[in-house]
Amino acid sequence: MARPNASASQRRQAILLTILFLCAVAGYVVVDHDDAWYTSTIAVITEIQTEHTETQSGVSIGNENYYVQTIAARLTNGTRAGETIRLSNQYTDSGVRDECYRVGDKLFVEPGGNGEIGKIIGQKRDTLIYLLAAALLLGMLAVAGASGLLATLSLLFNIALLTIALRCYLDGWNIFALTGVLILLFTILSLLIANGWNRRSVLAIAVTLLSIAATAGIFLVVRAYTPALQYQMLEYAVVPDDLSALFFCEIMVGGLGAVMDVAISLISTADELLMHNPDLSYEQLRDSVRAVSDDIMGTMVNVLFFTYICGGLPEMLLMLRNNLTVSFVWEYVLSFELVRFLVGSIGLVLAVPISQLVLKLWTNRRKGAQHG
Repeated sequence: MARPNASASQRRQAILLTILFLCAVAGYVVVDHDDAWYTSTIAVITEIQTEHTETQSGVSIGNENYYVQTIAARLTNGTRAGETIRLSNQYTDSGVRDECYRVGDKLFVEPGGNGEIGKIIGQKRDTLIYLLAAALLLGMLAVAGASGLLATLSLLFNIALLTIALRCYLDGWNIFALTGVLILLFTILSLLIANGWNRRSVLAIAVTLLSIAATAGIFLVVRAYTPALQYQMLEYAVVPDDLSALFFCEIMVGGLGAVMDVAISLISTADELLMHNPDLSYEQLRDSVRAVSDDIMGTMVNVLFFTYICGGLPEMLLMLRNNLTVSFVWEYVLSFELVRFLVGSIGLVLAVPISQLVLKLWTNRRKGAQHG
C-alpha cells in the first residue's frame, strides 16, 4: 500500500514542478519585455563598431589596450520608443572600471537630442536576476518539496525586513537598535517558518540568540583592548562617525546564518533522539550533540572562510598586480575579511556548548515536570 501512495505523491510533485516551470518561463517572457514599466529610459543595442584607440603601459602587468564602441541602440520605452540613438562606450582589456557591451544588451540611457550622442547610465540586468532566482526556487522545491517552499518564504520575509531596516537607518534610526531587532526577527521568523512552533524551534532560537550575544560580547571586549581597524579603508565609507558601529553590526548579522544552521542541526539531533527514546539521559544527548558538532564544525568554518576570505580575492589580486605589498593588502583590505571570518567562527564554536547548556536546562525542567 505504501508504494502506490509514494508513486502518487511523486506524480503530484512532478506535475507541480512542471506547472511551476511553465510559470517560470512565462515570467521570463514578462521580465524580458518589462521595459514599459520602468520610468528610466531603456535602449537595446542593435549595432556596435569597435575601434582600438590606444595602448598604455601598466606598472607591472604589461600593456593595457583601450577601445571605443560606437553604438546604435533602439529606445524601447518612453515617448521616443522605437527611435534609434547613438551611444559611445570606452572599455579596456582588464574591465576593472568599465565593461564591453554586445548586440542585444539592454542599457539605461540618457538619450541625446538633435543627433547628439547619448549617455550610458548602466546595464539592465533584471532578466539575469530573475533567471537565477527562478532556478533557485525550482531547485529548492524539487529537492526539498514543501520545506523548500517554506525556506523560500523565509528568505522573502528576511529580504523584506532588511529593506525596511535599511530605510529606517536612512531615516536616522539607531543602528544598534535596528541590528538587535533584525537579529531577533531574522532568527524567530526563519526558524518558525521553516520548522513551525514546536520545541525544536524554541530551543534553536534560544541557542542562536545566546550564541550571537556571547559572540558580540567577546568581540566588544577584544576591540576595547586592541588597536582599532582602519575603518576608513572600508568600501563605500561615507559616514566616518558610524564606521565602527556599522562594521560591528555587519559581522553580527553576517554570522547569524551560520550560527542558526549549527543551532538547528544540534537541537534537531537531540530532539529526534528524544522522540525515539524519551528515556535518554542528558549525558547521552550531550555526547550525541558533540558527535554531530564534530562532523559539521569543520565544514561550517570552511564555508565562512570561503565566503569571507575568498570574497576579497579579486580586490587583493588587483592590488598585488599594481605593485601594492602583501602586508598592505592584509592590513587594509583582508583584515576586515579576516575579522569577519574569525568572529563568525567564534559564533559557531560557542553554539556547541550553548546548545549543551540549553539542553541541560530543558532536560532538567522536563524531569522536574515528570516527577511533579
